Amino acid sequence: MNISEPNSNQMPLMNFWGLSLLLLLILVFQFVGYGISVYSLSYFLGMETSEVKYLMSHPDGTAVSINISRFSNLIQFLNYMGIPALLLTLINKTSWLHIGGYNRRPSFLKIIAAVFFALGSVPVIAVLNKVTASLPYPDSLATIGQKLTDARIVLFENMLDIQRIDELLFCIFLLAFLPAFLEEYVFRGLILNIGLTHYKKPITAILFQAAIFSLLHFSLFEFWGIFLIGAMFGYIAYKNGSIWLSSISHFIFNSTSILIHFYLTTVFNKTGIAYNEESILANFSLAIPASFIMGVSMFILTSNRYK
Repeated sequence: MNISEPNSNQMPLMNFWGLSLLLLLILVFQFVGYGISVYSLSYFLGMETSEVKYLMSHPDGTAVSINISRFSNLIQFLNYMGIPALLLTLINKTSWLHIGGYNRRPSFLKIIAAVFFALGSVPVIAVLNKVTASLPYPDSLATIGQKLTDARIVLFENMLDIQRIDELLFCIFLLAFLPAFLEEYVFRGLILNIGLTHYKKPITAILFQAAIFSLLHFSLFEFWGIFLIGAMFGYIAYKNGSIWLSSISHFIFNSTSILIHFYLTTVFNKTGIAYNEESILANFSLAIPASFIMGVSMFILTSNRYK
């Protein structure tokens, strides 16, 4: 990546103190974002704050509930992911162009490889998540994991109750574009660079940022799937000295999941036939050729031969 020999005067917090501050800011601005979303939505929707809070935690599928889920997610995500990233960048007296390596433009071939890598990743990660969820856990841990999963499903099912194309585009912006930009900047930009300044071996830094990436998603049954994709995004970013390609892959990965959900919902609304997303994606017969596509794409993405 770009920061190989940091100057402590120029970038005083591009270290583990900076990481601690970043994680603290993420925690603080989660609460700040929650408060802003509650009071701003209460004002614009003409509702009591208690009603907004209830629908945020207990979405009921109504139009109001769906809009509250989407806009509260937008406000909170910009707060807890965007503001901490901006503050740490400013404190280190550097720029997002430098941290993200945006001055290094990828080749067209690598952009295509990034797209195919993401498409191949979707069924592979789905299978890994299915296997992880089926592992034997202590009862107390399994209960926590199931509660986290159920809450996540309810929230995303509500946000992805899409009826029109403009709603689809907004959901792609909210759940694919913003994470592809902000999460890649935070994890494969800031945190990976901090890891590279601290650890002697780049692989340690790559795995380190992937672990934090996975932990902050608060999903027990998806931990290893998120960890794997985070590690691969990190390796791609490290080998290219830029987060361009990992951002593209991240965007395609998330967008593909949204589009599949939208398509299956549309089919159900027209025919009454319900298809289980997990049974379609978490399929070994699909994951095996997909893993081959991932491997070839990863080779192109991380090879110096294809600049």
